[in-house]
Amino acid sequence: MNVPESEPLSSTTTDAQDKLHDLTSQSWNLELVISGAALFATLSLPELLDSALAYYRYNLMTDTDYIHDVGPTQVMGLLKGVSYSLFAAFLAHFIMRAFWVGLLGILAVYPSGIRYDQIYSLSQYARQQFAQRMGSLPDYIIRLDKRCNVIFALAFSLALFLLGIAIAFGLFILIEAVLQLLIPDHLYKTVRETVNLILLVGIGGLWLVYVFLNLPKFRDNPRFAQIAFQLSQLFSVLFMGLYKPGLYILYTFYSQIPKQILQKRLVWAFSIFILVELVFMSGQLVQTMGASDALDSRSYITLRAPNQLVEANSFDNLRTPDELISKASIQSDVIREPYVRLFVSYPKSLDVELAKRFREPVWPDNLSKKDRRERKATWYLKSFESYFGVYLNDSLYRSPGFLFTKRADNGQQGLTTVLLTANLKPGRNILKVMVPDSANKPTAYYQIPFWYVPEN
Repeated sequence: MNVPESEPLSSTTTDAQDKLHDLTSQSWNLELVISGAALFATLSLPELLDSALAYYRYNLMTDTDYIHDVGPTQVMGLLKGVSYSLFAAFLAHFIMRAFWVGLLGILAVYPSGIRYDQIYSLSQYARQQFAQRMGSLPDYIIRLDKRCNVIFALAFSLALFLLGIAIAFGLFILIEAVLQLLIPDHLYKTVRETVNLILLVGIGGLWLVYVFLNLPKFRDNPRFAQIAFQLSQLFSVLFMGLYKPGLYILYTFYSQIPKQILQKRLVWAFSIFILVELVFMSGQLVQTMGASDALDSRSYITLRAPNQLVEANSFDNLRTPDELISKASIQSDVIREPYVRLFVSYPKSLDVELAKRFREPVWPDNLSKKDRRERKATWYLKSFESYFGVYLNDSLYRSPGFLFTKRADNGQQGLTTVLLTANLKPGRNILKVMVPDSANKPTAYYQIPFWYVPEN
């Protein structure tokens, strides 16, 4: 197969070259503005990712298996690593471009640049060495300008890669959501695992075939070249509209940088990037799994003993208003009122557990919508009182009197009740929310230690 040669650069019209030169000569000020805005955006991105993960875990996560729980956590860690890498790249570009502008100002004042023969504090030998190694100021400004442009292009390549990962993850979550809506509950887990296996094996198999067909032995074979190209277009679907812009940057580097130099730089960049990603993914996973003290050097403290731990998230007066409540909360760590106001959050993952234990009655067809709604609500609350056991120290509230609620501070939905504390002892106490295990024995769901200091 004869591959047509690309047109030489000299075929570009003079007017187009002049316009391109004018654009590149005036782009540095836009680069500074974009870098400054990107620095601010990438620095605030990790906080937005944390909020998105918290929202997903509470409102969208339907199960606590690897795909629904650990997978999104690792992806968020990956995106955090990319955002901090972007911040470092844009910061380096901003500093180098600002330095480049300063050098242009100096050159405008002193057009002759560095006059090595006039530096009297240096020996003749030192002047010659500096002249050889450093060169003229205009040459250095041109080299620095090229490096700034390369870093800027690489930073945007990384940004495109970040968006591609986000899109691919969004597609995966969308497939999971569609499967859950269309497939009955008793078949959902089996079908989901089958579909995930097919996707994993299919995408992995196509990738291996693509890598195999791009080996030198098969790459130039006309029969295999077309197949490899079509496979590359299939992978472009994952990145949607970001695929072609990324190729412009990638193939420009491939075609301009010698192969050996490019390979060395890619190996170093890829190694550093993978190391950064592993650090952030591990850190995000450790933080989400509640083992943030695992790598702490302190010998006599642990944050994984619920009975001996006070979490700020458990108390309304210590938690920030917009922060989601993990499982349950009360009004304060020090309670002076003769009651405890309890809120039990309702994450989406509870749906699966409750559906295993409670089956909704068949309501009569002649009920009005209002009556049906009231009966459902009453049955739901009785189910919750059967599922959640509320203890203050060793005292069980057999009818805690749960009501549905939606919090005004963060919009969370859940259950609320007020527990009277007439016989509560002054000092430290503990509130325990228990749930049945697989053998219907009470097991700890969440515990909140607090102090009761009654008003005089």
